[in-house]
Amino acid sequence: MGSVELNHVMDEIIPRGDLGTQALTPAGQSARGGDDAAAALELVSETAAAIREFEKQSAQAVARAHAAANALKEKLERAETRSERAEAALRQAEAEVEDLAAAIVQTHSDLEMLQSQTAAKEAELAASEQRMKDAECRAENADAAIQRIMDAIRTQLPV
Repeated sequence: MGSVELNHVMDEIIPRGDLGTQALTPAGQSARGGDDAAAALELVSETAAAIREFEKQSAQAVARAHAAANALKEKLERAETRSERAEAALRQAEAEVEDLAAAIVQTHSDLEMLQSQTAAKEAELAASEQRMKDAECRAENADAAIQRIMDAIRTQLPV
């Protein structure tokens, strides 16, 4: 940047009071030029320091943002893993429920069949008991008839 451009920029940045269009003497210009240059250098130095500080803060903010993003990514990955495990456990539980439901249906069917068989066996048992009672009755009648026959034979035989 040339000295004319620097002076122009400095004029815009540093107000020069009410000098307006007054002509300066070469000595005044020289003294004032040194002050202006020093002020401009100071301003440039402060601006550079501010820019460096801003860049430092920006870099720190970017680093924090990256760290936060990485932490969130890891947290999301862990959540996805837990979700996948939960879904797998749910599928397994649903399969077990289906198996248990099928087992209950089969058990119910088996129970109905056993109840039917039990009823049939109870009917057979009742019929057998009736036949046994009938047989006992016939046996008692037969014993009684035999006893009567024996009594009749004894009465007819001489003693």
